[in-house]
Amino acid sequence: MIGLRTAVRTMPAAWLAVPVCVLAAAYVGFLYPSDGYAVDASAKGTSTLPFVAPFVAFCAAWEGSRLRRGRVWSAPSVRSRLAIGFWVVLPAVLVGVVAVTVAIVAQLARSGGGPPDVRFIAMSALDLAAFGALGLALGLLLPFAVAAPVAIVVPFLWLAFLPAMEPVWLRHLTGMFRDCCGNERDLSSQAVVASALVDVGIIASAALLVSGPPGLLRRVGAPAAPFALSLVAGVALVSGMSYSPTVARDPAALDCATTEGVTVCTWPEHRQRADEVAAIVREVRTAWQAAGIEAPTVYTEADASVKPDGALGFGFNGALSKRDDIINGLAYSLAPQPPDCPYGSEGAIVLEYLQAWYTAAGGMSDAKLEDEFGFTQGEPYPEVLDVVADLEAATPEVRREWADRAARLSQICEGLPIDQIAVVP
Repeated sequence: MIGLRTAVRTMPAAWLAVPVCVLAAAYVGFLYPSDGYAVDASAKGTSTLPFVAPFVAFCAAWEGSRLRRGRVWSAPSVRSRLAIGFWVVLPAVLVGVVAVTVAIVAQLARSGGGPPDVRFIAMSALDLAAFGALGLALGLLLPFAVAAPVAIVVPFLWLAFLPAMEPVWLRHLTGMFRDCCGNERDLSSQAVVASALVDVGIIASAALLVSGPPGLLRRVGAPAAPFALSLVAGVALVSGMSYSPTVARDPAALDCATTEGVTVCTWPEHRQRADEVAAIVREVRTAWQAAGIEAPTVYTEADASVKPDGALGFGFNGALSKRDDIINGLAYSLAPQPPDCPYGSEGAIVLEYLQAWYTAAGGMSDAKLEDEFGFTQGEPYPEVLDVVADLEAATPEVRREWADRAARLSQICEGLPIDQIAVVP
């Protein structure tokens, strides 16, 4: 009881534990709910790290300053310096982990997901331990008036500014994985290992700063060497990745059903709407065939990199997507992807016409068509819905010829023949 009373009286981690947890839960309330996917909801909980990590580092700096002022750190002790540092930093780290976990649970409650994904909690704990070690080192080596603001600013800059910098994969070194994951994606083990290596490097550098022999501090760069080496290793793992620290989700988790020769595969998070969506997909496919549009027999929510050959990939939000939204998603997937042109693609504008035709032929409501494609392209381009109206009045042969031509035009980088976009009656 005396130890608990002392902790509450002397440790800022104890004073501020409840406010930090409340703030973390409130913060995720401003984020979009996840689509029933526990991995995504857990990832969004890590977006609280830019203020939780500075809190932990500040508390650790406070404790380090107390040890320095009381000359406990330099005095002979039965316990090792490692043990002393561990026990004074642990409360702050535990409070930080609880705060991040509260944020994850709050996001899961809003999103209807399952239990938290422990990978994000474990990675957050290692992140907070690293900044706790850094804060302790600052408190032991610098006056508190200097150590406290540095302990707050450094984690904030690392977690808030690094993800905003180029190249985009730098964010995968921070342990904050808020950019993961759509339902078709999963957390990349490379990003986890890279962030863990950097955190271990921070801890090792902090340990060298405060517990190495006196001569070590006079060796230029020696305490920073572990961090530098871990940073190089981390960069080697994530360089070249996109902004999202993800890999394709295992398609074995899909629920697939075949009816009337059409197979529709959806994620378990969408199980409640699987039959409804499968019926919409079959109706759209039937309408496409009647309009002369070739349509596959397999439709899957799997990522494009792992879906079966010939299958049409699509996605929808289990709670929000309406019939027209699903038709729009199917049409978007049926159209070609924009070309990768060094200075932008002129032909990409043709995709608007192609997608509008596929959505109209698939049965999208007139109101939604007007909302999605009723804008004015401007001279010299024809109006999108005028082209759709011409196609609806044309023969299946003319429609197929136009669609084939539009698909080819959409891949042009320069020199788009604009007059070929319109339908020839």
